[in-house]
Amino acid sequence: MVELQPGQLVRSLAGRDKGKHYLVLREMDHKYVFLVDGRSRPLDRPKKKNKAHLQPYERRTDLGELLETKSLSDSQVIEFLKNLVPETGIPEKEV
Repeated sequence: MVELQPGQLVRSLAGRDKGKHYLVLREMDHKYVFLVDGRSRPLDRPKKKNKAHLQPYERRTDLGELLETKSLSDSQVIEFLKNLVPETGIPEKEV
């Protein structure tokens, strides 16, 4: 199974949210992660998703200190996603 880190950019490959980009909030176990996007999935309601249904990207932001101090906000998540995912999107093969 792929190891995903907090702050890593991923794209959903299956489900109603197929094609949508998220940031990894944290790993639940070896099979599932919690994802946020700041809008439909805010920090207080992260999405639980199977890692097998995600396409990971090398792009990431460092959430370590923000998560430790609990100072991460939904608006920051939205801004991180804007910076990681350009308006033109990401080539599907970038991993």
